[in-house]
Amino acid sequence: MVQQVSPVVCKNCAARLAKWCYGKHWWFRLIREPLLLGMRLLARWHRIDARTHVVRNPECHGCIRFMKAELEEKSPLFCFLNKHIGKRVNKLRDSMLAPEELAEAKRYAREAMEQKVK
Repeated sequence: MVQQVSPVVCKNCAARLAKWCYGKHWWFRLIREPLLLGMRLLARWHRIDARTHVVRNPECHGCIRFMKAELEEKSPLFCFLNKHIGKRVNKLRDSMLAPEELAEAKRYAREAMEQKVK
């Protein structure tokens, strides 16, 4: 049985952006990690496993982007929280990074989406 590649399209690499923010600002973990824990708990509640997505790039395996995409479909609570909190956290994260880093994350995500599945 051939599995289909996940339809989730990344516009920027959240993992890279978070890694860079963690390196620059120790306190960013105190904001992001509790939010990730909440997402993981909601995902477990809705029986979502991001690791089941077939991805083009091995580094993308288990990325929160897949969990987030499914939560947006299945959880009204997540949609509400993401609407009110997610945008602010993304804005904070982006303000911590140089334009070159943001561009690099976008470039990396674009290239990862273009790779062929092996």
